[in-house]
Amino acid sequence: MRYYIWLVLFLASSMALAQSYQTGSVVSWEIRPYSQSAHIVRDHVVYSVRVGEVGYQIARRSHKVEMTAGQKIDCRVEKSQIFVRGVKGKETKYEIVGAH
Repeated sequence: MRYYIWLVLFLASSMALAQSYQTGSVVSWEIRPYSQSAHIVRDHVVYSVRVGEVGYQIARRSHKVEMTAGQKIDCRVEKSQIFVRGVKGKETKYEIVGAH
């Protein structure tokens, strides 16, 4: 009986997590300078993505291009961040740096 209760709770929580993801698409990307402090400036990749009717500009501290224009993504938006789910289910966190 305990096993059954745990199984039901696990499936319910899995369904709740799955429902929070939305399908989006990468519109474009570009490399921009980024500064966390006044004296250190580094380049990073900024992606323009569309999730539903909303467009976002997202980035993480990386100069490596990880997504391509036209690519479909599974993602979820939380406050000022977007989490993109990869092929194996691992999430990558991106900061929202603009919206349009």
